[in-house]
Amino acid sequence: MNRIIAFVMSLMCLLLLAGVVLGTSSGADHTAVQEISGWTMETKTGIQEVALPSTLESSSGSFPVILTAKIPAGAGGCLYLKTVYTPVEVYADGVQIFAYGQEGTYPAFLLDPPTMVRILQLPKTGEPVTLKLRYGPSTQRSHATIYPVLLGEPDELLKYLFSRMGFSLFFSIILMALGGILGLIALFLAQFEKVGVSILWLGLFSFLVGIWIFGECNLTGIFIQNPPLLYLMAFLGMFTMAVPLIRCGAVILSPHHPKLLMYTCMVLELAVAGAVFLQLLGIAALSRTMYLFHVLIPSVFLIFAGYVLLEAFYYRNRFAALFLFPVSVLAVFSILEAVNYYLHMLPVQISFFFQVGVLTFTGTMCVLCGFFVRYSFLAHAKNRQLSYELSLMEIQTEARKKQYAILSETAASIKAQRHDLRHHLAVIRRYQEQHMDQKLSEYLDALSANIPVDTEERLCENDAVDAVARYYLSMAQKTGLTSVSLALHIPSDTGQVQETDLCIIIGNLLENAVTACRGREHSFLRMQSRIQYGIMTITMDNSCPLVCKNPDGSFRSRKTGGGSGLASIRSAAEKYGGGARFEEREHTFCSSVYLYLNQNQEDSAKPSAKA
Repeated sequence: MNRIIAFVMSLMCLLLLAGVVLGTSSGADHTAVQEISGWTMETKTGIQEVALPSTLESSSGSFPVILTAKIPAGAGGCLYLKTVYTPVEVYADGVQIFAYGQEGTYPAFLLDPPTMVRILQLPKTGEPVTLKLRYGPSTQRSHATIYPVLLGEPDELLKYLFSRMGFSLFFSIILMALGGILGLIALFLAQFEKVGVSILWLGLFSFLVGIWIFGECNLTGIFIQNPPLLYLMAFLGMFTMAVPLIRCGAVILSPHHPKLLMYTCMVLELAVAGAVFLQLLGIAALSRTMYLFHVLIPSVFLIFAGYVLLEAFYYRNRFAALFLFPVSVLAVFSILEAVNYYLHMLPVQISFFFQVGVLTFTGTMCVLCGFFVRYSFLAHAKNRQLSYELSLMEIQTEARKKQYAILSETAASIKAQRHDLRHHLAVIRRYQEQHMDQKLSEYLDALSANIPVDTEERLCENDAVDAVARYYLSMAQKTGLTSVSLALHIPSDTGQVQETDLCIIIGNLLENAVTACRGREHSFLRMQSRIQYGIMTITMDNSCPLVCKNPDGSFRSRKTGGGSGLASIRSAAEKYGGGARFEEREHTFCSSVYLYLNQNQEDSAKPSAKA
């Protein structure tokens, strides 16, 4: 999993680097792209010269506005035109060449035509062209802005736009792709609920931020000429992006007071639902309720950062301490984004500050998710091992209960037989005194037949291992496995090796073998152990179906949710300086484990520092 996270991070960095290179390429000849000047503006109040951009009050009666400019011959073959929530008509030498935003050309519930950008072809006459733009009013904004119009050849216009907006476009695509990749990883990790859910929320956050930037980027409108779709992508992505982030934090942090995060999330969800409801009813457009979210979203990020700070320092939450830096960066840059939007402190494109914050946050979170996934896997494996050790203890307890019951029955039987012993001795003495050899022989045969036979055969001297081995031996017999051979030489005193670790090794080997042999004809199981020179060696061969291997060569478990038996065996062996080897040969699974019984022998087997 760490390799997957590293691959995602590397891919993200490479794509971002490509975006930066393409977005800031010096190949764009800005002199080949001109901003049209010399505009005259005609309104109901009169005619005047104007420089673009120009902002007019929508309710002042200035609209419709007609802008006129003269384009010299050979100045360029195309126009780059942008209009925001206002309809526009474009005329060249009195002939209409483009119209956008007229009533009925966009969904009625949008109230105003969405933002549109387009590259328009001018007529090729070889003569100067009189360009006229006619703008209509916006109903949802108190002010309408008329943006500059660029002039140049199509390729040069695209190069110019890429030099200004290419980074945003590439960044949005990377975020959406990253969201999809994290979603697939979350599906893969669905068996580990906490890990999978947290990565799913993080992926959704990345995807929604990408949707917002993608829909808002003007360069996108050149390639996807569907303004209503981009309008919904931009606003719904921006309005909803904080929800999965809060939920991701709630899962990862396991906070002491989760209700605050849940209430914050509910407020944001209700605000989003209200904004969508007002838009669909035609009461207020998303572009109008956006001002509420300019305050709400930075506030949510700020509350979240403060909550993470509280968890990190007051409750000593380990994950909150790791989460603090990226969340704080995101909160600070979201506030800077809102402040710059209204005060225009720096001449940067819209969402620039937030993109920097998201870049820092996403990169840091990918690294932290790798750490979180690794921690969860280790905890899950540890829990499985503890659960298995508990089951072994239950098996040993049950076996000892059976042994105690047998001993109790034997003791009761011996007590009863001792009571009758005097009578038997009297009868024997009588037969002997009277030389009744035939009857004495028959009587002794009858007594011998009534003596209970010990049918419980010990598999090894070690009580704990013997109990586990006999448990799985009985399980093998119940599954119909008849070809079983166990030759275990495990003494009561196993030196430094703990009985629980030996039970883990023996138990896992036998459990895997019995599972593999279940339902197979002519299956077999052969296990043996021996001790030589202070080294205990355990080997086992068993029949098995076709095995599945992981890309790293390890064997993949067929159990639901995956298995950790082989890993537990190897871990227990390495604990005592040993090791384990597993391989498959012609439908036979071969296992071999060795471990040192004494610490001195283990140390002597390791290479010295001087070597």
